[in-house]
Amino acid sequence: MTIDLTKTGIDPFDLIYKQMLNQLQGNILKPHGRDYSSHIILRFTAEARATKEWIQNFARAQLSSALQQVEEAKSFRETQQPGQMFVSIFLSASGYEHLGFDPGKFDEENDTFRLGMKKRRRVNTFFPNKDPRVEQWEEVYRGSIHALIMLADDSAEAVRAATESIAASVSTVAQILAIERGYVLRNSEKEPIEHFGYVDGLSNPRFLKGDLELEERQTWDPSAPLGQVLAPDPFNTAPDAFGSYFVFRKLEQNVHGFNLGIRELSARLRVDEALAGAMVVGRFRDGTPLTLEPQAGLGAVNDFNYRNDKDALKCPFHAHIRKANQRGETPLTSEESERSRRIARRGVVYGERAPGLTDEPEGGVGLLFMCYQADIGHQFEFLQRVWFDNPRFPEILSETGDCPLIGQDGDEPQRWRTKWGDEGGDEDAERLRINFGDWIRLKGGEYFFAPSVGFLQNIVADLP
Repeated sequence: MTIDLTKTGIDPFDLIYKQMLNQLQGNILKPHGRDYSSHIILRFTAEARATKEWIQNFARAQLSSALQQVEEAKSFRETQQPGQMFVSIFLSASGYEHLGFDPGKFDEENDTFRLGMKKRRRVNTFFPNKDPRVEQWEEVYRGSIHALIMLADDSAEAVRAATESIAASVSTVAQILAIERGYVLRNSEKEPIEHFGYVDGLSNPRFLKGDLELEERQTWDPSAPLGQVLAPDPFNTAPDAFGSYFVFRKLEQNVHGFNLGIRELSARLRVDEALAGAMVVGRFRDGTPLTLEPQAGLGAVNDFNYRNDKDALKCPFHAHIRKANQRGETPLTSEESERSRRIARRGVVYGERAPGLTDEPEGGVGLLFMCYQADIGHQFEFLQRVWFDNPRFPEILSETGDCPLIGQDGDEPQRWRTKWGDEGGDEDAERLRINFGDWIRLKGGEYFFAPSVGFLQNIVADLP
């Protein structure tokens, strides 16, 4: 039976979808949920057949399917028994080419995946890419990258041991360019946060029935169709064989600079620092949406939109989460088109912090940004160029300013209100230039595809 990619809220235990999930790598439709992870970045050095044999043997022994993931999640809810080590493999366009597969078979409307992140940075479009030049990236990311192996577990020691074992094994066919170690940073309420201290990952699209049932859905529907993240695997002709395009970016966070910027914004607007930070992010540190309350307290709420804040009297147009997701209010487009831009974020933090986050590092810590989508150009790159780094989005006729959190043009001012809510009008707004662009800096990355399980486990056609 053909899989319907327009379907939302699928039951993963329905027989229609079980075979598809058995062919799909984990972490795509649902986060793997482990606290510690490592990301082994590779450049193949052996000839194609030897490399494919290694991949096939490794995939058969260790790869985690989406079906295994949901079965382990169900078992954990019932027995509290943790699942096995989570393992996923990704290939870049140059990786496919090294293995003898033609990247031209990927069905994209443009060459986003085939060109890769470095060349896409140089593409001159109406909405230019404002990433740092490749020469400014960390050296390991400047050359060709062929593959990435992700490992995750709730035991840091288990991840370390598995990483060492796999690194020793794969070194026979590949050069290890980097091993990026990530973990889930939590606040006092045990909620995941990033290094600036804000609850993270609240507004991801939901694909599975069980995840949707846990969400309040009176105002905002977080569901998304399978086609939001799944793309046919061109090298596996089975009708239920899908993969997903995967973006990996190492983003360094300047915590000291961020805090200085918030203090400056607070002083210039004459508001407290908590509100100033919420104006930048769109939420308070505990997850309270700024459009709902002028102070923290509601917590990690996702059931909201901006229909009662069309003039941005509460949440600035340029606030990070509003730039990322207009929740049905994007001008000059339909809500269906707007929702089609969403990505499935799966980032983790890297770098050590002092207990209680009492330190303010200027570097060495950050986010390993990862996301899945059906089309990198239509989703991730559109978000990056047309929304985040566009000073005229979402206001078309006046300048909103770049996203102050991840926008990379510090010369563009934003319009900030000095009051929250219905009090006052434009006379209470100030256009300020604060050097926001240096808070988060790209250190390198690549575009990948997460192939189907069947392709990886049978990548050498003439082996049993």
